[in-house]
Amino acid sequence: MDDQNLIQKDLIKKIVGDARGAVGIRLCAIGVNLGIFDNLAKQGPATSQELAERMKLDERYLREWGLGMFSLGYLDFDKVSRKISLKKEFIPVLVEEGGKFSQKGLIEILNSSLLPYHELLNSFKNGGGINYDKIDQGFWNGIDQTGCTRYRHYLVTDWVDKMPELKSRLETGSVTFADFGCGSGRSTVEMAKKFPKSQFFGFDLFEPNIEKAQKIALEAGVKDNLKFKQWDVSNPLTEKFDFVACFDLIHDMIDPLEGMKTIRKAVKEDGIFVLMDIKCEDDPADNEGPMVPFMYAMSLHFCMTTSLANNGAGLGTVGLPESKVKEYCDLVGFKTVKRIETDHPLNSVFEIRP
Repeated sequence: MDDQNLIQKDLIKKIVGDARGAVGIRLCAIGVNLGIFDNLAKQGPATSQELAERMKLDERYLREWGLGMFSLGYLDFDKVSRKISLKKEFIPVLVEEGGKFSQKGLIEILNSSLLPYHELLNSFKNGGGINYDKIDQGFWNGIDQTGCTRYRHYLVTDWVDKMPELKSRLETGSVTFADFGCGSGRSTVEMAKKFPKSQFFGFDLFEPNIEKAQKIALEAGVKDNLKFKQWDVSNPLTEKFDFVACFDLIHDMIDPLEGMKTIRKAVKEDGIFVLMDIKCEDDPADNEGPMVPFMYAMSLHFCMTTSLANNGAGLGTVGLPESKVKEYCDLVGFKTVKRIETDHPLNSVFEIRP
């Protein structure tokens, strides 16, 4: 006999699955932020008491966390010794910083981005948005971590190779490369390391980003061909550069068209503008794949809302498809737009020329 409540039961099953994923991210974030994964990776299996002594943390909380992570499949648990352990195969994903498989940044972003909840509800009711100063620090840490992975393992090893003129001129040297909206400088540092004969400049609105970028550059041993500067896009630069890049920036901007005008003025006539943004379709309903819900959640909690908080365009995370890129480029005076084929699940890359 047909189950009259099958549709409702299937929906409940989906909600339970989503709930499992949600709490899994929270428990993972605890493991990342407190360094528990790191400790297990370096010092090996431990009971909750041993782990508490090693880390100077509370045993009862560690015991509950460990059992939760075991139930989710992130940790192993020995019922005889009562020790939890981390598979060595999981270390690149949960422990390594900047590794190709690292998901530490995504975990921090997801955990922290959902925090300004009541402010978001207010925006639904009254418009406006959540300003940058309300965004949790964990979100910025996650952005930095994901950027480290993306730029180290995609930008300098894949994307640049698919723009041969750009690569050749950077290798030859005596050219300038400006990274607008450089954030914590991960992209600029990786490029400066890769092409030591060229000069790189990182610009960002927020002074704390510039301070962190300078620290990252120092730790990476990059100093002779790299400079960072705090800069507001509303104050056009007088310099022109051989190459200008924006990585994951335009869709966040308060006035993206004005930003594109500033970029056009900064690119020399024989230069190249490298634009990386979110991979998306002209009709948002056509976006498909496991990361699409993540994109809309990030738009609501950061990309769209921070723009709207400043009376901006509010393009949102999936607001810059290729057609919009071409529209903006045409309006500001760029003549050619070439999409670079990449296998990155989230990003599109364009080589744009005056």
